[in-house]
Amino acid sequence: MRGISGIDPRAFRKRRNLWLAYLSELAEPLLNAAVTKAARGRPASPSQWRNGLIVGHNHLGDVLYRTCSLEVLRRALPECSWSYLTSPVSAQSLKNNPSLLEVLPLAAGEDSWKLSDGGFAELKRRRFDVVLCTNTLRHYPDFALAAALRIPNRAGYVDKGLSGMINHPVTLNFPASYPAYFRSMVAQIANIPPDWPLRPKVFPDAASRSQAEAAWLEAGFDGSRPVLACTPVTRQASGDAPRDVLLSILSRARDVLDFDVALCGAPEDLDQLRLVSHALPFEAKILAGRLDVLAFAALLEKCSALLTVDSGPRHLGNAVGLPVLFTRNLAQLRGETGKYCDTETDLFPDSAELLTQSEIERFASGLSLDAAVAKVVTAIRDGASRA
Repeated sequence: MRGISGIDPRAFRKRRNLWLAYLSELAEPLLNAAVTKAARGRPASPSQWRNGLIVGHNHLGDVLYRTCSLEVLRRALPECSWSYLTSPVSAQSLKNNPSLLEVLPLAAGEDSWKLSDGGFAELKRRRFDVVLCTNTLRHYPDFALAAALRIPNRAGYVDKGLSGMINHPVTLNFPASYPAYFRSMVAQIANIPPDWPLRPKVFPDAASRSQAEAAWLEAGFDGSRPVLACTPVTRQASGDAPRDVLLSILSRARDVLDFDVALCGAPEDLDQLRLVSHALPFEAKILAGRLDVLAFAALLEKCSALLTVDSGPRHLGNAVGLPVLFTRNLAQLRGETGKYCDTETDLFPDSAELLTQSEIERFASGLSLDAAVAKVVTAIRDGASRA
């Protein structure tokens, strides 16, 4: 159910933000007049766009789940070339992507308006004629950056207010999975059905595969046993079950089936992965900080399955078609953060969502792990057969 000017109250987690959105709509005429006057030209239909910028959240997973729709966007608007603004690390996942003209690793923080030194001037120099503001949560930094760059065509979700800053409005179609939100934006802009798969896309090259092969052999994986990749570290501030849940699933699965374990993560995860390794009752190889994103994707292709928290590696595993088993963020809506690829398995019950931290602790203490362990064992066996 939508309210004033198309605002969807269901999309707000804090009532204060809902009222701020309503207030922003009262200022819609003023916002529209100011942004329109500052723009470097008149708005045009999508068929006339030629030089586009995509902005959004900069975490690896956030970038990856948008990649399922980049090819469709490029085909639907063949005269428009697209640049993607993101962080240096997440930019690695977009390397070799044929749907992009360039990747701009100029983002220096969570929000798109936080740029590296000289980043704003670099963006301004390109004189984009359209920007896709793809954030679904903190959308206002996208809108502000688009206005500051004086881009004449500004597409963004208007379900949360500030519609006066957008002249190509898009609706979230809340609730849906995060990959489906960007798919909906592309579909509405291109006037096509949102019916393509949501699997992310990455493009490892020969150098990436060579790096992965070297790391694989150095770890001593010889093909005699299946290999389970495990990424137990996340940078999400809240919503994750205690790490002991994931490690208990891993240990109990290892009691049932003989397989090797590769503990993976970013360079800054190394100390935590060492603690995890010491806590496990069997040997696990640590592969952290040695591979870039595409080389890690190539390494995942060699594994039988991935056991992970809801973080960037989950989406990377989905991109290479690996069986992915993940523990969902319990503070968020299941419909947004749950399963979106047929090769992944959500290890938590559907009923667990929007929990507080104390509720998550109680949930974890009473959770039966039998079903999760069985799913992990089955995925490893199936993955080994596939490999």
